[in-house]
Amino acid sequence: MASGGRRLAGYYPLIPVPLPQVVNGIEVYSTKVSCKVTSRFAHNVVTTRAVNHADTAKEVSFDVELPKTAFITNFTLTIDGVTYPGNVKEKEVAKKQYEKAVSQGKTAGLVKASGRKLEKFTVSVNVAAGSKVTFELTYEELLKRHKGKYEMYLKVQPKQLVKHFEITADIFEPQGISTLDAEASFITNDLLGSALTKSFSGKKGHVSFKPSLDQQRSCPTCTDSLLKGDFIITYDVNRESPANVQIVNGYFVHFFAPQGLPVVPKNVVFVIDVSGSMYGRKMEQTKDALLKILDDIKEDDYLNFVLFSGDVTTWKDSLVQATPENIQKAREFVRNIRDQGMTNINDGLLTGISMLNKAREEHKVPERSTSIIIMLTDGDANMGVSKPEKIQENVRNAIGGKFPLYNLGFGNNLNYNFLESMALENHGLARRIYEDSDANLQLQAINDLTFTEEVDMKEMEEALKERDYIFGNYIERLWAYLTIEQLLEKRKNAQGKEKEKLTAQALDLSLKYHFVTPLTSMVVTKPEDNENQTAIADKPGEEPVDAVTPSTAYLTSYQPPVTPYYYVDGDPHFIIQVPEKDDAICFNIDEDPGTVLRLIQDPVTGLTVNGQIIGEKRSSQDSQPRKTYFGKLGIANAHLDFRIEVTPERITLWNGAAQSTFSWLDTVMVTQDGLSVMINKKKNMVVSFGDGATFVVVLHQVWKKQPNHHDFLGFYVVDSHRMSTQTHGLLGQFFHPFDFKVSEIHPGSDPTKPDATMVVKNHRLTVTRGSQKDYRKDASIGVKVACWFVHDNGQGLIDGIHSDYIVPDLF
Repeated sequence: MASGGRRLAGYYPLIPVPLPQVVNGIEVYSTKVSCKVTSRFAHNVVTTRAVNHADTAKEVSFDVELPKTAFITNFTLTIDGVTYPGNVKEKEVAKKQYEKAVSQGKTAGLVKASGRKLEKFTVSVNVAAGSKVTFELTYEELLKRHKGKYEMYLKVQPKQLVKHFEITADIFEPQGISTLDAEASFITNDLLGSALTKSFSGKKGHVSFKPSLDQQRSCPTCTDSLLKGDFIITYDVNRESPANVQIVNGYFVHFFAPQGLPVVPKNVVFVIDVSGSMYGRKMEQTKDALLKILDDIKEDDYLNFVLFSGDVTTWKDSLVQATPENIQKAREFVRNIRDQGMTNINDGLLTGISMLNKAREEHKVPERSTSIIIMLTDGDANMGVSKPEKIQENVRNAIGGKFPLYNLGFGNNLNYNFLESMALENHGLARRIYEDSDANLQLQAINDLTFTEEVDMKEMEEALKERDYIFGNYIERLWAYLTIEQLLEKRKNAQGKEKEKLTAQALDLSLKYHFVTPLTSMVVTKPEDNENQTAIADKPGEEPVDAVTPSTAYLTSYQPPVTPYYYVDGDPHFIIQVPEKDDAICFNIDEDPGTVLRLIQDPVTGLTVNGQIIGEKRSSQDSQPRKTYFGKLGIANAHLDFRIEVTPERITLWNGAAQSTFSWLDTVMVTQDGLSVMINKKKNMVVSFGDGATFVVVLHQVWKKQPNHHDFLGFYVVDSHRMSTQTHGLLGQFFHPFDFKVSEIHPGSDPTKPDATMVVKNHRLTVTRGSQKDYRKDASIGVKVACWFVHDNGQGLIDGIHSDYIVPDLF
């Protein structure tokens, strides 16, 4: 509730006021809350900056109250420009560290429950005199509907006047925003307006609350802040048009929401591939999704199922209304679906299309209704009409522009270009569904189905280019968030092996997507009293016994391991980091464009990595040396019969003879036994083989109007500890420990780069001090890495000479 007697100090401009508050030597000079909401999923970042004005070290605390339904996804601590990131770990690991800390008398921070809606996150750190500290907490939540509107609930309590205080929220809703409001419990609404701005138009909404120092004061001359209470943003989305199944990069989520207006009836035909290749997880996913949709479908809707393998069968001869009796029969039909035979896509689709056309022509469905056809398949057509071009023509002619076709392709081994092309020319979309995605995922506890598809992702993506309303792979994170919630809910009533299975699934997703849940904790290494100590953020657990105390975040001793890294990037610069020396060695390889170089070869694990060189574009009159880069990489594992070809345009995967192609516009996770591939849109690709070999490929995109340069790739080895002692190659030979000594440092030809003598591998070399860039975190700027440069293509450092590493082709 708003309090009636308070005034904003900004209404008394002639009265002198004191300077910003310094409490016990600590000034909190900035607090910002940034909220980005897309399709009801909120990504919130709380950032507080403080400075120690005292002459001695002081403790600075950071307190945030966040909704109980939220998951913390990151916490970082930055002191004097050095950032200490958080890492999510299994809760049992935190428990053991906590017990060790207690036995050594270590101190602890707090994460405790605080009322019905919120829980509290607290951490503190000692800050040296004159130093600055930045706390940044990130959490994500799915906004719930309350009294007919979606509600974002923020607790405001800075405890002192803050020079720069701001709350901003950017909202993007594909259905369009119908209402948007904001209110604060700590000031009256008529005075709130001077510090608050809010606007919405179409799919976008914006809220900003930015009180000045004067507006924060509880009275014109007071030094205490009136910012203490609730700041609530509410909004709703348009309901008059059919709503969306959001399908992005292989993860799809059905949105269900009540609405006051009559719902437009829907005529839905599901065309389902039941060929033999759908056996197992794919068929489970399909059936789970269909059963859940049947739970929520409205009685005014009409539906049917078409199954295709070598031939085509239907549930009913025509669409039937979704009466309770028919829904029960539909459930029985879905549960009894079995995989078998070949793949006749053409006949399956034409049967479904004909069914929708006939229902409309014979007036068997409501006049005011919308039709849609959804196909789920995992393979190429191999029976009946099998040429993609002919199938597309047949489907296009049969639909005639009357309703959309949506193609959901399961797994990696399918002709995705065919599915996408066919969907797009029929006003729909195609998306991949990966076998780790929960196909029945949807919002819970809401009572009305509004089901269509993602009608204008292109428009949405264009809008997002104009302004950063979205936080990357939000649908995938929403899928993970909801799946974890779903698994934890099921886990409460499960027993024995079923509970173990659900726990393992929830834990795996929590770790993979960096969520602090009842099964995980976040570990943050930070300096305190000249020791490395660890802050651990917990989500309150659900277990009555043998669980970590839910109210505590722990500080324990922790020494992060030093891991070596090896990479090649740029022109091409090879960097070998040697942790034993706290130093690095670098060298270049100068070869002609088209040359393929062996980077890694391990005959024991079967891993091979090769790279092909490209050169700058230039005119025939240009006599300057041409810069070269890696323009193509080949990563292969002979034991898994798996290959990856990476170029700046696309990523192609071969699993045996089966081929899948992705663009750098995708955000994709591909997993199979002993392998995972993660493509991060327009940034990098992470390839992990088991738990002991991880590579990162960085995409460098140059300015398109730059006449001389090509896009190119960087290759980074971030984990190699499981690779054998027989590993070789320009990078691989350095995976094993080796020693070098540097002496006789003296001025070189460049006064900023001294020369020295290096003794390495029984060779005495002249080397030059320089630096290269590490682009793993930022492909445009990079981080400088100091190194000793070995001249002449690394001669004397590498085994043999550089031409020994030239191979005939990428694989």
